[in-house]
Amino acid sequence: MTTNTVRVARVDQPAPTKPPFLTPGDFTPEILRTWEMGCRQFFIHKEVPAAEQVSRVAWGMQEPSVQEWYLNDQDRLNKLTFEAYMKEVRAYWLPSDWADVTRQKMLSSTQGNKAFNEWAVDVQSLNTLLRGTTSHLSETNLRYHLESHMHPELANEYRAEKLSAIVGFRLWIESVRLLDEKRLRQLAKQKEAVEAAVRAERSRFGGDKKLTSSSQYNQRASSNGKTGAFVRVPPLTDEERKLLRDNDGCFKCREPFAGHTSNACSKGFPDGASYKTRT
Repeated sequence: MTTNTVRVARVDQPAPTKPPFLTPGDFTPEILRTWEMGCRQFFIHKEVPAAEQVSRVAWGMQEPSVQEWYLNDQDRLNKLTFEAYMKEVRAYWLPSDWADVTRQKMLSSTQGNKAFNEWAVDVQSLNTLLRGTTSHLSETNLRYHLESHMHPELANEYRAEKLSAIVGFRLWIESVRLLDEKRLRQLAKQKEAVEAAVRAERSRFGGDKKLTSSSQYNQRASSNGKTGAFVRVPPLTDEERKLLRDNDGCFKCREPFAGHTSNACSKGFPDGASYKTRT
């Protein structure tokens, strides 16, 4: 059984003073954007007049079907501005819904667990693909999107610091980036503190092996020289719930970084007699 693989074109430009080539293959919005930027660099370095720009680079598209399309309408296409030519290339060779798909991908994106700056660059890159279309966002609307889809904890700190009052898109991006990096550093310190506490607790009960409720109880019983009834663990406090939630913990065995949820927990509840509230 054979599988069909899609051959995607790629851009090849030895130097900014040379016109870029677009190798045979399917076009994507990203590839056409890269080729367009290469062409514009070439025009600037070689001072190509606007009336000659299309004719100087059009043959750089090496896909035979594209060359045939250009050859059949060469006289008209050569008279277009380069911007109008690229608009026709996208309209003819990209899927008819490419702008809708790109816009939906951009507007549905959220920061999630990414650093704010990384996510913001991804969103801006998608927006550059939409330049020249009605879907392209202005800096103001782009800022609104980033503002409303940032991480909830960052959004809380963002409002507390009143960063919405900052004027200028680049200054605003930089200010939010610094605030998010501060948040991530605090999160990393919190994670390190929790891991240190877990390691310390494990060392009290014989090394690095994980504890279960039964091993904790047996250890307590043997150290006291007697056994007793299992003491029910107290309910989780709001602070414990947040700590476990932020560190992938289990609400049942109450271990951070447990790798499972309470529904799938096989360890059971810890012994209330030896349990200490997580902080």
